[in-house]
Amino acid sequence: MDRKTRHELIQQKQAEDSIRQEFEGTLPLRAARYLQVKPHPIVPYEHFSAASAECSLLFRDGHFYGCIALTQAVAEALVKFLCERNSWKPVKTFEKNVEKLLARNIISDKLKESLLRIWERRDDYHHLNPAVKTVRQELEQLAREKARLLAEVESELFRFVITDGKIILGEPKYWKKSGDQVIVDLRLDP
Repeated sequence: MDRKTRHELIQQKQAEDSIRQEFEGTLPLRAARYLQVKPHPIVPYEHFSAASAECSLLFRDGHFYGCIALTQAVAEALVKFLCERNSWKPVKTFEKNVEKLLARNIISDKLKESLLRIWERRDDYHHLNPAVKTVRQELEQLAREKARLLAEVESELFRFVITDGKIILGEPKYWKKSGDQVIVDLRLDP
C-alpha cells in the first residue's frame, strides 16, 4: 500500500470515529427531538414530499436553521400545490395565495394561521439577514414550532383513515392514483 492510500485510509477511520462519537453523544437528544416533531405518516408522493420529511429529520439532528428554511419552502410548495390542484395558477405572493385558498373554502382559518406562522420571517431565514436568531435554544424552539405546524398542516390537508386495510382519503384530488392504488410517501417510525 502506498503512502497516499494509507493516509487516506487513516483519515477515513478518523472521520468515522469522530462521527460515531458525535452520534453516540447526541443520540438521546435526537430521539427526544424526533418524538417532539414526528411527521405526518402518509402524504401524496409529490415534488415536496421528500423535502417535507427532511424537515423533521433536520430538527431531530439539531440543524435548526435548515429546518426553519426548509419548512418555509415546503409550506410555499404546499400552497402552490393546493392552488394548482384546485384549478388556478398561484400568484407570486404566498400570503395572497393563502387568502385565496381561505376565500374559496379550500383551507380553514386554523390552517391559514398555521401556514402564516410557518411563513413568518421567511425572508430573514431565506436570506440569512442579520435579524435571524443566533441563540441555539431560541432557534430550536422556532424550528420545533415550524416543524410541528407543518405536520399539523399536512395532517389536515392529507387526512386519511385506514379501514379494513384500505386507505380512505379525505381529499382524493390531492393524491396521485395508479389504477385503484394511491401513490404515497410513507414516513414510518424509525
